[in-house]
Amino acid sequence: MMEVFCDVFLPSPWWHPLTYKGKAGIRKGQRVIVPLGKGHRVGIVWEAKAQKFDSERIEIKEIASVVDSVPSIPEELLDSIGKAARFFYCGPGELFKVAFPTQFLKGTAVKEVDFRKDFSKRRSLNFSYIVPDERRMQFYKQTLLQDGLSSIIIFPERRKAEIFWESLEGKLRERGTLWLPGNAKKKWEKWEQIRQGEIKFAVGTGVAVFLPFPNLGRIIVDDESNPVYMNARYPYLHVRTFAGIRSQMAGAELILGGNFPSSRVFKLAEPECHERPDKRLIMVDTKAARKFGVKGVAFPLAISDLILKKTQEVTNKAGAALWILDRLGYANAVVCSECDHKPMCKKCGAPLRWEESKSALICPFCKEAQDKPTICPRCGAPMLIGDKPGAEAALDIAKSLLGSSDKIHFWHGGIERERSSLKKIVSTLKKEGGIVVGSRKALEVCDEIPVQLVCWLDVDIENARPLYDARFRAIKMLWDSLWCGKHAEERTVILQSKQPGRGWQKGLKAGWNIFWKNELQERKDLELPPWIYLLEVDGKPETKAKMLNEAIRLGIEYMDPEPDTGKFWIKAKKEYQLEQLREAWIPFFHVSRSYKGYPKIRVWMD
Repeated sequence: MMEVFCDVFLPSPWWHPLTYKGKAGIRKGQRVIVPLGKGHRVGIVWEAKAQKFDSERIEIKEIASVVDSVPSIPEELLDSIGKAARFFYCGPGELFKVAFPTQFLKGTAVKEVDFRKDFSKRRSLNFSYIVPDERRMQFYKQTLLQDGLSSIIIFPERRKAEIFWESLEGKLRERGTLWLPGNAKKKWEKWEQIRQGEIKFAVGTGVAVFLPFPNLGRIIVDDESNPVYMNARYPYLHVRTFAGIRSQMAGAELILGGNFPSSRVFKLAEPECHERPDKRLIMVDTKAARKFGVKGVAFPLAISDLILKKTQEVTNKAGAALWILDRLGYANAVVCSECDHKPMCKKCGAPLRWEESKSALICPFCKEAQDKPTICPRCGAPMLIGDKPGAEAALDIAKSLLGSSDKIHFWHGGIERERSSLKKIVSTLKKEGGIVVGSRKALEVCDEIPVQLVCWLDVDIENARPLYDARFRAIKMLWDSLWCGKHAEERTVILQSKQPGRGWQKGLKAGWNIFWKNELQERKDLELPPWIYLLEVDGKPETKAKMLNEAIRLGIEYMDPEPDTGKFWIKAKKEYQLEQLREAWIPFFHVSRSYKGYPKIRVWMD
């Protein structure tokens, strides 16, 4: 006999749907309540089809009840989630938990909406690498005003989204909403208004890419090369990639913008770099800089006379200057002067950072604190000294330069009560100017007030990180400091380096076209993204062996640098290999393995 069977996805880690008996008329996108184990769960129908069924051979449970009378989510959004789940090696249910409000996943009633496709739309891909930021934001505003397309505008950071939203005229804001983490009840009301088509555009951070506009016409992703767009927590979705998938499914325009393109975009389209910093960028040789001795630290801190002079000139006029040293703490590590022993974190194995403000040694990764020992734990020598000076040491030098601590501020990612602390700093800088010493996070000040001077005290450490894209991260950060925030074209940027203007730094003067052409050729020779896909897999050791066997069977290259752990890497040179591997690994993500846990997979592609 013919029966209706529904494939249903639940908010769960499984890669496959669960199949239930249903009734005629059930459609994709409707929520249903289904039996699972000893209870019931809310799921979303993925597919419903009628077929013959032998009830004597197989027992299939029935859908308990149907929540929605019609599909409650645009089909293009569900299709986008399905395609993204396959690409990012996760189940659609994992993305449900990111994409939809808790109320929706619990079955809260929503109004009926007719999600008809507008076939008059034509998908297009455009780029906007306009600098400085203020000019690019103006372009986004004009784009919103020129037509009535439902739009999503995405920024990598909350504050940047807020600033753009605040810059919009009142009448334009009446048509849209600011979509940020906050009150769950208010967000649920806004989400339902968006779903019903009452709101025409949204400005927000990455999660806004999932908003259920009934007839989505445009997605704008600003600062598209920002690493923040790769989710730090599982599922490891890349927001820009999902925006690309969704624009295809919805037939919407996709605009990728920013100061600096990603490797994948440059490989695809080779956009032109039309701006140069010219005299605003000054490069200084660290070897010729003045060396400031730091008490208790082996190496001095180099700060050029030019930085000291320019800083005094700016602060004397009540201007703002940033001193950036991406080496937090008083010293990056402590070392025994007798046996060269460095205290390490027992959890992470990383050298412990010396933070004088806390009189402690801090792990840079897990943040666990230890008392600073007075003698070496290995040889007993009393001479434990700092290795290389950090931002706290630069803070002391800045205070000496101005002769007062009132105009000196410290800003980095570890500051407590972040929002209120930054407001206080900005308020003081507006009144009397001063110096902000800290990590790269200090660039946030540029979004709040005009900053006349940015000084990178040791740019070489940005390139020294053990990442295949370290050069990109370094040059992007420096390039951003030239163009970000308010009145950027009036800002001077000074960078100190042991090899100023050489290697990857040439792109700062000549433009990012030069950087990417050289960088992409080297990555191609070394078989690195964007030419291939790198899969980082982390699971249990017993599961690892079986998953690697599947990769070997398919002839796909793998790397196993930590054989005693559950972590390994896959090198997929073609997209079809990603699909082959996913099919082979489906059994490891079956509902029957819930008690064993599931591996977590991250796809590196930039």
